[in-house]
Amino acid sequence: MAVLISLAGVGLARVRFAYSPLFETVMAVDGLRVPGAHAVHLPWVSWARERVAEIPDLDVVLDLMAGRVKPAVLMPVPDVRMPDLETELAGVPTRVADVVRTCHEVLVAPFWKRITAVLEADIAHRAAVLADRGAEAVFGDLHPEVSWSDGELVLYADVRADQPHRVDLSEAGLVLSPSAFCWPRAWAAVDPVGPGVVRYPARGLGTLWEDPAPAASDELAALIGRTRAALLGLLSTPLSTAELATRLGVTAGAVSQHVGVLRAARLVTSRREGRMVLHMRTARADALME
Repeated sequence: MAVLISLAGVGLARVRFAYSPLFETVMAVDGLRVPGAHAVHLPWVSWARERVAEIPDLDVVLDLMAGRVKPAVLMPVPDVRMPDLETELAGVPTRVADVVRTCHEVLVAPFWKRITAVLEADIAHRAAVLADRGAEAVFGDLHPEVSWSDGELVLYADVRADQPHRVDLSEAGLVLSPSAFCWPRAWAAVDPVGPGVVRYPARGLGTLWEDPAPAASDELAALIGRTRAALLGLLSTPLSTAELATRLGVTAGAVSQHVGVLRAARLVTSRREGRMVLHMRTARADALME
């Protein structure tokens, strides 16, 4: 069913970005239930399946996620940029909340820093697009299933477009929520109470489960810092700020700060290609690493 979201006036001014640890956790569990539908996460699935025995009553969540329509209580609209998991669990029945909490601790928390680095990098990229080219450009680049037309955000336009479901957010506003585990689909709340939400796969997911950055030598790390040394190690080929953030497990803002210092020392050079800035180490950096 196509979904048409009206965002004129106040609603458009209230568009913001946020992500949800509760949503990520239950969608991770869904990835265990139907791994073929979440192929990009198969490396994580292989790791996680060895640990599911540590989660009592896992079937409680698996059964809730089995239907085509997922329980709204497990997919709350984030009220801040990154809400606390316990805050999100406040409205969930106790038994279910206990299982979700354990799922997060066992399956998601070991990678949460890496995941949030990807989500933050996505937000930083789209905030820059918003500043440069406006909301229409942000909406048009979210996901192939999402488009912007005549003041409305259109989802799943090719599915029963003759009978669209309309959502009026002209007053309540909309949360754009990058996600790791919703891949490959975009998701929308079709009957929101208050602000609506559109969840979409974050940029850079293809690198999420790659091996971390190569270890830098102790001597180089002592000289310029371990994160900057690891960053130089990655830049044997050009990488964007978002890709570096994902590989290093830090935020895009932190990468920008480190790149700025290294560029001032003539160890890194940067160039713009289309919408992104690519960084690469210089010959001076190669000599330093040797």
